[in-house]
Amino acid sequence: MAQLRIVPRAAGTALVYVLSNRLVTMKVVKVAEGENTIKLDVTDDWGTGVYVSASVLRPMDVAAGRNPARALGLAHASIAPGKKALTAAVEVAAEVAPRSPMEIAVKVDGIARGETAYATIAAVDVGILNITAFTAPDPKGHYFGQRKLGVGMRDLYGRLIDGLSGAAGTVRSGGDAAAQARMQAPPPTEELVAYFTGPVTVDKDGYARTTFDMSSFNGTVKVMAVVWSNTAVGQADAEVLVRDPVVVTASIPRFMSPNDESRMLLEVVHATGPAGKMGLKLSAEGLTLGEVPNEFALAKGAKATFSVPITAGAEGLQSVFVSLTTPDGKQLTKELVIPVHNGDPEISRTQRLELAAGESFTLDQTAFADFAPGSGLATLSVGPIARLDVPGLLASLDRYPYGCTEQVTSRALPLLYFDQVAKAMQLKGAEDLPSRISKAVGEVLTNQSSEGGFGLWGPSSGDFWLDAYVTDFLSRAKAQGHGVPDVAFRSALDNLRNRVNYTADFDEGGEALAYALMVLAREGAATIGDLRYYADVKGDAFATPIAQAQLAAALASYGDQKRADTMFNKAGARVAAYKSLTEAQIYREDYGSRRRDVAAVLTLATEAKSKALDAEVLALSLRPDGRSLSTQEASWTLLAANALIEQPGNDGITLNGKPVEGPLVRVLKADATHTDGAKADSVKALTVSNGSNKPTTLTLTTYGVPRVPESATGNGYAITRSYYQMDGVPVDLDSGVKAGDRMVVVLEVVPFGKAQARLMLADPLPAGFEIDNPNLLRGGEVGGLDWLKVQEDAQHSEFRQDRFISQVDWEGSNTLRLAYVVRAVSPGQFHHPAASVEDMYRPDYRAQTDAGRVTISE
Repeated sequence: MAQLRIVPRAAGTALVYVLSNRLVTMKVVKVAEGENTIKLDVTDDWGTGVYVSASVLRPMDVAAGRNPARALGLAHASIAPGKKALTAAVEVAAEVAPRSPMEIAVKVDGIARGETAYATIAAVDVGILNITAFTAPDPKGHYFGQRKLGVGMRDLYGRLIDGLSGAAGTVRSGGDAAAQARMQAPPPTEELVAYFTGPVTVDKDGYARTTFDMSSFNGTVKVMAVVWSNTAVGQADAEVLVRDPVVVTASIPRFMSPNDESRMLLEVVHATGPAGKMGLKLSAEGLTLGEVPNEFALAKGAKATFSVPITAGAEGLQSVFVSLTTPDGKQLTKELVIPVHNGDPEISRTQRLELAAGESFTLDQTAFADFAPGSGLATLSVGPIARLDVPGLLASLDRYPYGCTEQVTSRALPLLYFDQVAKAMQLKGAEDLPSRISKAVGEVLTNQSSEGGFGLWGPSSGDFWLDAYVTDFLSRAKAQGHGVPDVAFRSALDNLRNRVNYTADFDEGGEALAYALMVLAREGAATIGDLRYYADVKGDAFATPIAQAQLAAALASYGDQKRADTMFNKAGARVAAYKSLTEAQIYREDYGSRRRDVAAVLTLATEAKSKALDAEVLALSLRPDGRSLSTQEASWTLLAANALIEQPGNDGITLNGKPVEGPLVRVLKADATHTDGAKADSVKALTVSNGSNKPTTLTLTTYGVPRVPESATGNGYAITRSYYQMDGVPVDLDSGVKAGDRMVVVLEVVPFGKAQARLMLADPLPAGFEIDNPNLLRGGEVGGLDWLKVQEDAQHSEFRQDRFISQVDWEGSNTLRLAYVVRAVSPGQFHHPAASVEDMYRPDYRAQTDAGRVTISE
């Protein structure tokens, strides 16, 4: 039995409702003015909790001159979980030492007879949890807590109330806290404390036990446990202090560039144990450290500080090792990791050679002579796979630094077919390609809206062509045996079907429509009558050759080869009319270019086994020409190569004197690491010999950061980077800045003419700077810069620990300006990489600033 207390201002009739996701029960009660108590029967229909609503109605009283009135109240009634709740407690030492085991026991009470209980146990640095305001898991709150009211309430009584004689009522309700602004965290310089284990079976004594081996971490760790059985759930948490008797804290740059000079600030604090003479030893790999004393005196509760000069060497994850010996002989160690990388824009070069019969070609470290040490990588391919530079294209996609939905899809799509090549190149995740493809599927699905469409940088709808492209990838992945969630896939297909059904008639266009029809036809979900109508009536109205080829592929999948060949011929005629694959700076909703269209036409015609087009002629036009390719161009060229290649064709080819099995694809890194798919061997050179009686194709692509940074340059655009104080006074970085200074960075992009593009701006930071406020500045936010007209909104912006990037759709000849705030944090001398801008889908249209050097004083 539950009791409901209501306090109406006037006597009347109360309508009492018990609500969940439906009306559970209702009753009508006469109530007096003031406090009233109403008894309600609690039944199983109340579940884990219900809402109780009471509407008190007061009728009109003409004699008293009183209008009808209504009062409404709503309250939540929780149901005690009873036997469905487990009681848990974390038993752990209040303080443990770093570099030692943390033993944890979780006591669980309330397990029903005959049931087995389980637990998951996590131990996480509280600082990490605070970054995202993470709260401990609460399964009891999830299952038995208050839920959103699942019904709406409407009545007609309000129509009886004279709205002219009273003021509108005020709705009073609670509100959620404002969302916190978040910024991508810097990479860890020390091992993160984020441990997890489970499920752990609860023993007969009611305990679940585990042990975590702690790192050299000093700080507070939260231990969180979730427990459950077949019929009950529970949770518990506790905080543990992890501390050395003498705590060593190191402040270092979050990253560095080769030859950067800074300092490491060591703070040594006595916490417990004997004080006195301490031993100190520092060493490093890939970094040069200054001198520190071997011994120093530390009193009880005192602090000692050391500033250690540090100079970065070659690229890579470099380490600093700190060892402190206490007076009682305890050795306390700490390892710090500093990423060293060159942030300047990377360049690529492609060479295509004919290796005659009996000739040899040697690839050695001289290929990287013009690149900064450690930044170079070369891909070498021989035979049919080299005609379109398959490994070079895979490498370029793998090294692409951004991750919108289109780019994630374009990186993953070719891996469905080039698994052997990816393994030979040891691409990231190549050892388990199904997992990498599954990860890509998961990434694109995070950007799927409730309607089934896909957004470029987050869940949204409206980009019909992108919807078709992603669904094409999901369809191909599913056909190759990779896991694609059925609900998400059906939702994507339903979205395409709905978009097709509501597509308006057109005289020119239809790019997304054709793609959607092709994907639907592959899944057996297109209407053959629609395909024939568009082919017979609108065949010439499709604006691009890829759209015509996609409609042709849809017809071919339904067996209408005659109409398919007709559409392929139309697409081929469009492609043949191209005098060049170079085109103007135009914005295409299908992310395309002439080169992408040629590759797609070749791919689709070959996959459909159409003889309407000359595949060799199309393939010749796609040979590497030294141009940078967009993700669309690279992905569709790889699909074309997959459609053309039927057998390796490596007969007579040897590598370092040995026959080659499988695709002849090799990678040489500037640090002399050679990958052959199974292992990495240190080699000086790779020698390919053609022992056959006919010439073969060899393609070499090199990537790297130039040894000498390129000067400011631009094709189609110019970009400048300026710094201002917060009061609007210009800052001359050549004169240096002080640690703690805040500055406004202004990036200005000037088109050389009227241009349309999806622009990507990247501004790598010098290692001594960090982004102070993870938001684009808006006009008027900085008083001294109120004259500056800045672009306040972008399609996407990221405030990374080492760079700022932003994607903006821009049209016209006006100057584009973006601004954000940085702070100088680490003293030293740092390389200042060049800022750059590029058209994502015509990457030859790009520009960059000069690189430089920044000095930050204490």
